[in-house]
Amino acid sequence: MPTARVLIKQGSTVYRFMRFDTSADGSLLAFLDRDPCSHRGGYSTNEEGIFVPDEDVSGLPLPSCKFSIHTTGEIHRYAGGDRKSTIHIEPLYALTKVAVVGFISIPRPSRLDPFVESKHRHDAVAILNIPEDVSERISFAVELSPAPQQPITYGVALNYEIYSAIVRVMPTGNIAPELAEHFIHGMPRAGQFDKRQIDKANAELAFYQRIHGRTPIVFREDRGGAYVLLAVVPMRTAPKLKIGFDRDDLKIEIIPFEPLVEPTHKVRFWICDKGGRNKKDDLRQHIKSIELNAEL
Repeated sequence: MPTARVLIKQGSTVYRFMRFDTSADGSLLAFLDRDPCSHRGGYSTNEEGIFVPDEDVSGLPLPSCKFSIHTTGEIHRYAGGDRKSTIHIEPLYALTKVAVVGFISIPRPSRLDPFVESKHRHDAVAILNIPEDVSERISFAVELSPAPQQPITYGVALNYEIYSAIVRVMPTGNIAPELAEHFIHGMPRAGQFDKRQIDKANAELAFYQRIHGRTPIVFREDRGGAYVLLAVVPMRTAPKLKIGFDRDDLKIEIIPFEPLVEPTHKVRFWICDKGGRNKKDDLRQHIKSIELNAEL
């Protein structure tokens, strides 16, 4: 799962601010990049969008804000590990305009956790430089748009293959005194649509076909070394896969999906050699034929 980080630099100090992880189906996870901490004394919004004292009183370390941005255009906001709200925008492979995912407001940069190069892994990084004399609240919009795109206010854009993730400064507005030291996050009360515009299987296929064309696709997962084959269209039943290789020592081992979750549009598998599952080498170059059997 490739990771991009948005850092905030103030003077000689660099802080973690946001982390973006891409998923195998083309979806995107956006995190407020803080270590787990107690949410005791925190606030959450109710159904009317009004801040009320958080119900969590355990004091246990909990994860911070997360947005899960799905290929279908469905977006969830999480706080403390619990889903708080959901909106729907255009599918990620078919974005035509900028869409607001949510916002994050920090009391001041120094409240963020420090960034340590050797500890906090990333594949890409973007840095926001904040003047040293700024010690007040800063608020940021998190947006998605067709790629490539640049922020309309001070910020950064992470340009992926077919969409951009934007983090930019936005006006803070009035903050209640009791929230002055709190991290605040939220999302629009309504999105562009009231429901998903496409199902998960067709969204995943459309995402990859937008990039690679309308043919069966075999991609290798970034970590672990397993492979996934995507069909051209979803089928009525889970497909059966046969692969021919130009080496006699190679064969496949199907990786079962979770119980009750058997996709009809993809197959996950290992490529094995004489030593068993080969998790190190990319062996796709040795594939000479693919046979995918299922009912349409």
